[in-house]
Amino acid sequence: MGKTAKGSFQKSSEEKHFTVFGFFIWALAILFFLYEFFLRVLPATVATNIIHSLDISMEQFAFIGSAYYLTYSFMQIPVGLLLDRFSVRLLVSVAASICSFGALWFSFAHGFIPAFLTRLMIGLGSSFGFVSLMIVTLNWFPKKKFAFLLGCGQFLGTMGPLLAGGPIALILAALHGNWRLIFLCVALFGVILTIFIAFFIRGKPINTDTIVFVDRQDPIKKRLKALLSRSQIWIILIYSATVYVALPLLGAFWGTVYLETKGFSKSAAAFIISMIWIGFAIGGPVIGKFSDSMKRRKPFMTICAAIGIISSLLFLFTHSIHEYYLSFLFFLIGISGSGVTISFAIISENATKNLRATALGMNNTALMGFAAIIPPFVTSIIQSFTKGNQFTEAAFEKGFLIIPICFLVALFISVFGIRETYCREQSEIHTLSKT
Repeated sequence: MGKTAKGSFQKSSEEKHFTVFGFFIWALAILFFLYEFFLRVLPATVATNIIHSLDISMEQFAFIGSAYYLTYSFMQIPVGLLLDRFSVRLLVSVAASICSFGALWFSFAHGFIPAFLTRLMIGLGSSFGFVSLMIVTLNWFPKKKFAFLLGCGQFLGTMGPLLAGGPIALILAALHGNWRLIFLCVALFGVILTIFIAFFIRGKPINTDTIVFVDRQDPIKKRLKALLSRSQIWIILIYSATVYVALPLLGAFWGTVYLETKGFSKSAAAFIISMIWIGFAIGGPVIGKFSDSMKRRKPFMTICAAIGIISSLLFLFTHSIHEYYLSFLFFLIGISGSGVTISFAIISENATKNLRATALGMNNTALMGFAAIIPPFVTSIIQSFTKGNQFTEAAFEKGFLIIPICFLVALFISVFGIRETYCREQSEIHTLSKT
């Protein structure tokens, strides 16, 4: 154990052990991630109901959906910096309360502006979900298991969008389209979750000096400049943004409505789209485990991008209405999106310890920011090919051409831009090479 320049102590991550309480803390972090993920995807399942109830256009609904991603992405770097400096318990408790209040407000919203503002609020609270999960995982468990455990956390958290898909479609039918009651119940669950988080969650083991991030006195400008001066950071950010964008576009915006234009019922369409999140849930821990075991990052990032190209082209150009075939293709798209699990691992390996939270937040900013920008752009394309207010399959497919293009960019970057880290911190390798 050594002392840093700023007086903080840092234990080796390998000294951490698995404990029952550690798993309980981890479970709470996952549950909050599940909750915010559920809120992220929920509007897609009830999209047509919201559009008719609020009397808004497709573009306005897309902007309402993007509002979540705007504040989520904008907050990722501040979230990393805040979690470097303040209590995980305090920040996550406040974040969970903001999410639950936003869901409550949305249940009473009428018109575009109130709905837009509530989604901004939900995005603000949700922005703490994934980064806090990463920090809890890094602080409570051995670092060599990080990619695998983060993938497991993603797997469990992805139950959120699964619950927001088919099950919510069935509940919506039973409630005769009363989406407001669903949001009200979701808000009440958030209040209960907030209470548990406030009482129990901890960012690091009590009575230890084990922290992930040291040198807390660094100015924000200095941290950002240090990260953005590294070309690998930029390359990883572009990869993350392009390999992930298909998931929110299909799973949180227009996937369910698109399948309805192909003749599927709302519940059937929601279940098929849920396969994206199942693929993402399974792909995260599996790919993370293989990456950790083989001590390679780059090949798995390339494979994910290649799978995305093939599966997206097949669902756009085969025009099949076979439920199992489409479910399989959307499952593969989810697998391809799990390449972001490796991107979080590799970006942390390209950042020094005192910049790691900022780097992780920056990576989340890239992928969520791109997820905020692309859907309104795609929606405008869809709307331009839509006749009146009648959604058409052909219009959606023209807009969805952006998906294989993004995967192609991710493939090119992974092959020619990303340098292999061999699952080691690059600052350590640089230090060793100089001695």
